[in-house]
Amino acid sequence: MESIVGKILYDRYRIVQELGSRLSQPWLIGSSLGTTETNKTFVQDDFGQVYLAEDLSQHSQVKCIIERLQPSYDNEVLGSGSWQKVLQAFVTQGENLQNISQHPQIPQLWDFFECDREFYLVNEYIKGKSLREKLDSTLIDEAEAIAWLREIMGILEFSHKLGIAHLNIQPSSLIQHQDGRKFLTNFVVFRSPILLSSPGSQDSLAKQLAKPDFVVDIHALGKTIIFALTGEFASSIQAKYSELGESQKVEILENSDSADIRPELANILNKMVGKYPDQCYQCVGEVLTDLDFEHNVITFPPPFRNSSRLSSPQSKKNKNIKRHVKQKNNNQLKTGRLKHSPKMGWLLLALPFAIAAVIIFMGINKNSNQKFTDYVNSDYQFALQYPQNWSQRQLDDPITGGVVVFNSPLETDTDLFREKVYIAVEYLESESTSLEQYTQTVFERIYQTKGSKVEVYEDYKTTIDKFPARRVIYSRQEEGLLLRQMETFTIKNNQVYIAIYTAERAKFSKFHRTAEKIINSWKIE
Repeated sequence: MESIVGKILYDRYRIVQELGSRLSQPWLIGSSLGTTETNKTFVQDDFGQVYLAEDLSQHSQVKCIIERLQPSYDNEVLGSGSWQKVLQAFVTQGENLQNISQHPQIPQLWDFFECDREFYLVNEYIKGKSLREKLDSTLIDEAEAIAWLREIMGILEFSHKLGIAHLNIQPSSLIQHQDGRKFLTNFVVFRSPILLSSPGSQDSLAKQLAKPDFVVDIHALGKTIIFALTGEFASSIQAKYSELGESQKVEILENSDSADIRPELANILNKMVGKYPDQCYQCVGEVLTDLDFEHNVITFPPPFRNSSRLSSPQSKKNKNIKRHVKQKNNNQLKTGRLKHSPKMGWLLLALPFAIAAVIIFMGINKNSNQKFTDYVNSDYQFALQYPQNWSQRQLDDPITGGVVVFNSPLETDTDLFREKVYIAVEYLESESTSLEQYTQTVFERIYQTKGSKVEVYEDYKTTIDKFPARRVIYSRQEEGLLLRQMETFTIKNNQVYIAIYTAERAKFSKFHRTAEKIINSWKIE
């Protein structure tokens, strides 16, 4: 993969330094966990490069991390819609990552875009050291292991509640900020759609994937902490204590290494990386409950921050607040209620996260609804919705059939092309014209575009307002600009309803989802 140091991407980000390569799932290779072996089939490696960059749109040229991804996919297996499926997967996951990056210990995803069939993620730059870098000089001790487990598990609990698994936990994915906070980075972006696309398999596989994905995260974090404690790729760990009580015995497992930790922690780690799925933790809440084995210390996670990290790059150090819980109340001991107190304590601690997750989720949906406004055309008897910050211009062109065009807002003073969605209604001369026949007419028109080299990327079936429709995605040139268009059309009442989304090729994926929302909202009477 050639270096792009010095290159300016998206007319905004200057690549300053190449930091290394990215490869997902090294911990899962050769794993004995059944669920992990199953999920390896569905997770596609995000192989690419990681760069340090500068955001030129900021006066102080804030530093950021850019990940350049080049996913592999089988065109023959996925069929004619292969590129569209990969692009859609990227856009969907990009929006998911933006949602979960609301958590203060997940690097904020500033931007994501596609250019020349390569994908880019722009992340907040975290000043700190990864666990991998720390392990180059020293191993961690028990206190550090518990701290990593508690904080990363807290992050995973938030992510999992929003339905998103990490699927790439390893030492390089765990970063400790200069102020002491621990961050979880490098979420998997692409997941192989090959088996999910096979006939009759989607429903059953979706059910299989829902929970095991989260088990994979627990398993990978367990292996990471074992490696950080021992320096060995072991499948289990033992406490290095010479005198243990009978109740503290740890099962001796194959391929085990030992560390100066208490048997309670060894048991937790071994259950995280257990050989059989039914003997492992099924959710992070179970791990967090067992991690409170001391029964006298509770460490609160850092609070949520709503303010932008761009405006405050130097975050204040978050101090862990500890609270001693005295074991009193003999009546509770007699009734057996006290044994539930650790679990209740963690449930109370998790409650703010759950409330915050619901608020964020509701806020995202609320904002998405508020950002769109109605457009109704009584002459052509259709209605749709478009973003409130987009402008609309009525055309009513009897020659071209153009009805209305919606333009994206001007991003900068040097914005050369405003993305647009053009709506047209064309009368058919013959009532017997089918959608397939009209598609051929569209292709003839595309290839006859004067002064422009056209490349068709996709051609597949879809729907508009539940009516059969066709979609064609292609590139062209206009006044020196490289453009990409998505043309979607259907036939009803001897009329063709056409929506054409046009954007600069480098910005196509950025507004692609918005254009789809406009088209999906189209109601034709």
